[in-house]
Amino acid sequence: MTSKKLLNNLIIASLFIFTTVLSAEVKPKYVASTVRLFQNSEYVRKNPAPDFWALMPYYVPQQDGSACGIASMSMLINAARVHQNLSASDALVTQKSLVEKLKIDYSKGLTLDKLGETTKKAILEYGFNGTVEVIHADGTSAQSKKIRELLIKNEKSDRNFILANYLQSEFTGDPEGAVGHISPVAGFDAKNNKVLLMDVDREYYEPYWVSLDTFIKGINTVDQSVKLNRGIVFVEFQ
Repeated sequence: MTSKKLLNNLIIASLFIFTTVLSAEVKPKYVASTVRLFQNSEYVRKNPAPDFWALMPYYVPQQDGSACGIASMSMLINAARVHQNLSASDALVTQKSLVEKLKIDYSKGLTLDKLGETTKKAILEYGFNGTVEVIHADGTSAQSKKIRELLIKNEKSDRNFILANYLQSEFTGDPEGAVGHISPVAGFDAKNNKVLLMDVDREYYEPYWVSLDTFIKGINTVDQSVKLNRGIVFVEFQ
């Protein structure tokens, strides 16, 4: 074999090994059961989907890796303020302005209870009357039924919202997402038992559908920082 042919063979072998190593490291962004909104937008096109349309104009990326709860609350407050008589001086609620107004330390993220407490404070500070219910998931069939009922109720009006606290990897399949996360629920397709998440981790994700079972599984996980299960915050404006 000539030196030129040997060199060509070595180059081809090296490229094959390099490509094989790279392909072994490539992981899908979503598991097969996760459906991105662009893959199935029929529901929001053919149904009122009040929460989806209320939240969409204010859909923002979390400003840093700990700000998922702050981003979610800013979306919720902006969506609710549509029903207020705002003046020309009323700026949109940003994550920065929300943190400054409420004096929130979110450097380690927000637990479910802290999310509920902070949301309740935000409602008062921005001039709303409303209720905030914090529900820690317990995995029981009775509670799963209640959560489904709340999802149905939530889908009927843009005067109530659900913030979900979940393990992101349960929804997307990304092992690096095996951390607590918070995002608003943007819709519920009761006929097909599908929950639409408006994931604020916009560096990597976009709105996506998960099954109700997956949703329940994702919120029924333990937040090790407080040794309590995650869950949802149900917010209703009067």
